[in-house]
Amino acid sequence: MPGIKVGIVGFGYMGHFHLDKIRLVEGVDVAAVYDTDPKALAAADQEGIKTYSTRTSFFEDQGIDVVVIATPNHVHGPLALEALEAGKHVLLEKPATMNAKEFCEVMECAENHGKLITVHQNRRWDKDFRMVKEIYEKGTIGNMVTIESRVLGERGICFGWRANPEAGGGMLYDWSVHLMDQMCCLFRGQKVKRIYANLRSILTPKVDDFDELELTFESGTCARIVISTFALQKLPRWFVYGDRGALRIDDFSGESGGISRIRTDVEGYNKSEMTGGAGPTRTMAPLNREMIECMEMPVVKEMPLAFHENLKNAVLGKTDLEVKPQEVLRVMRLIDAAFESSKTGERIEVNI
Repeated sequence: MPGIKVGIVGFGYMGHFHLDKIRLVEGVDVAAVYDTDPKALAAADQEGIKTYSTRTSFFEDQGIDVVVIATPNHVHGPLALEALEAGKHVLLEKPATMNAKEFCEVMECAENHGKLITVHQNRRWDKDFRMVKEIYEKGTIGNMVTIESRVLGERGICFGWRANPEAGGGMLYDWSVHLMDQMCCLFRGQKVKRIYANLRSILTPKVDDFDELELTFESGTCARIVISTFALQKLPRWFVYGDRGALRIDDFSGESGGISRIRTDVEGYNKSEMTGGAGPTRTMAPLNREMIECMEMPVVKEMPLAFHENLKNAVLGKTDLEVKPQEVLRVMRLIDAAFESSKTGERIEVNI
């Protein structure tokens, strides 16, 4: 069976990332690169890849089956339309487009041409997220009341075109889009009923480099997301309150943290007392340790090629896409609502 040939549009940081992943997937090869930067084309040439300096000649290449679009965000939509109209399947870097309306146009074009469209929401396969997902699905800490998800960096600013609002810069498009997708996967089947967003520019003048988001699902679970490029002290990557216990995961590795839950047969919760500040408290007193069980964290394996393997098999007609267009559209609608909420400073009632 002939292999799948991939063309990459935009041979910068993420273009190289996709090249490295694709080279590890059996039966898939990078056949061509298109970029407007001569240095990027020279880099592709050094990798032994055919290069194009014009979009027309690139999209006319009949040897390309799948186009990977790894450009600044504002041209994702137009390039996706051009690729689909040229008869190619399309993998878009996130965010898919600049808004939900634009992605609807891409979805319609893909359907009209009988081609696949997906988005690089690879964080669905992160170990830490898959640990949270397993704990949720098994009900290990009971019903989740509040789930906190954070990605905290230290470098302080957004770099390159990601600092340019016209190019689709900022952390909502860059990182919050991943964490919203994770939440929607975790609570699949539940609508988001309310959203609040506080998008701020702390050190990057024109785009958000600090995001606070709250998504309230129809079960009542509140998902809190925090992104900061300038956090010199750290909080856990995940902290989850359940009605039987709590979960903490410290970082992406998933190797540090813990699960604690109340034993089902415990009585006498009100027998503890402690001094808190200037006075005593029973409400906030710690339980005796024998009332709490500390559980083993789930063990999940690394899956570094899962996204690209799935795309290959979907193109070959062997399976469905893991990151489906309707799921991407849902996240794009949440992004639109987040921008609106941050602009007005109000919580917005939605049904997404």
